[in-house]
Amino acid sequence: LKRNLAKHDNKIIVTTIQKLNNLMKSEPDLPVYRQEVVFIFDECHRSQFGEAQRNLQRKFKKYYQFGFTGTPIFSENAAGAETTASVFGRELHSYVITDAIRDEKVLKFKVDYNNVRPKFKAAEKERDERKLTSADYAQLMLHPERIGEIALYILQHYRLKTHRTPAGAGFNAMFAVSSVEAAKRYYDTLRMLQQGEPHPLRVATIFSFAPNEEQQAAGEISEETFDPSAMSLTAKEFLASAIADYNAMFQTNFGVDGGDFQNYYRDLANRMKRREVDLLIVVGMFLTGFDAPRLNTLFVDKNLRYHGLMQAFSRTNRIYDATKAFGNIVTFRDLEQDTVDAISLFGDKNTKNVVLEKSYTEQLQGFTDAVTGEE
Repeated sequence: LKRNLAKHDNKIIVTTIQKLNNLMKSEPDLPVYRQEVVFIFDECHRSQFGEAQRNLQRKFKKYYQFGFTGTPIFSENAAGAETTASVFGRELHSYVITDAIRDEKVLKFKVDYNNVRPKFKAAEKERDERKLTSADYAQLMLHPERIGEIALYILQHYRLKTHRTPAGAGFNAMFAVSSVEAAKRYYDTLRMLQQGEPHPLRVATIFSFAPNEEQQAAGEISEETFDPSAMSLTAKEFLASAIADYNAMFQTNFGVDGGDFQNYYRDLANRMKRREVDLLIVVGMFLTGFDAPRLNTLFVDKNLRYHGLMQAFSRTNRIYDATKAFGNIVTFRDLEQDTVDAISLFGDKNTKNVVLEKSYTEQLQGFTDAVTGEE
């Protein structure tokens, strides 16, 4: 990056915020700091509220910056005082999800608010979770009976949701869970329930470290690094075991250390896109910025809000062909109001009618928008 900046014929440079930040920290004085520079940031809701933005504002004396994002940070969904507008200024133009759906650039969502575990329902609201001790939370949300019921439901409904056929047509799915421990329990349970099956689902998982609590509270999905050393020993051992299963499944040779983990990530991403992996269990990775048109279903056992919810749901709604009519969301948390709040914040009037496919009950009885009251 430093060499490219020194060249006079490089008018446009493509880099990452991480590389730029490393340069600013390691180089106290460069000619470019005093030149007019235009910065254009994609996904600007995710990386512009930390050290890199502060360094940029301090180092560069004549800079202009523009940001693009599908899920801006407003005061309603901000983790702190800063919003997208406070960093980039007033909005210049908007093209929201309702525009994209009307233009047939993305699909609607069909959300199933599943209630297969009424015994544990009282603990599943985020506001209730915060009243629980860690021990109570683990006992209720990670109870073997609850994990088993949800895992069995996924196996029983997987082929229906992903439109799998005996001839091999159809899609694949992701499963977003709340923690590494939850990922471990679901992974082990799904494998156990499929023992002896002639054609079991090909299940994989990936994660690096537990999400930041402040980001999680605001609905953000934490950025996970490729540094396995940040994980606990228990988490690292589980991931190593899961990667060993993956290696056996696909005759690969990946591990959890150094470049091996990055190579695992890349190989897994490619196999998800080619639908060679049937179900991917994630905590934060792959829930933002991952586009796979052959992915049509997201199972959710994780509290999501605002931009985190929209980012996660949007993994399912990429256009593919006529057999993919919408993105399937199956949530095992009480996310109905959170879903309405999120699509209202990032959409426009009558958003719910445009963004959400009607449920079976709504098709029969009619539909009233929860935000506008319109039928």
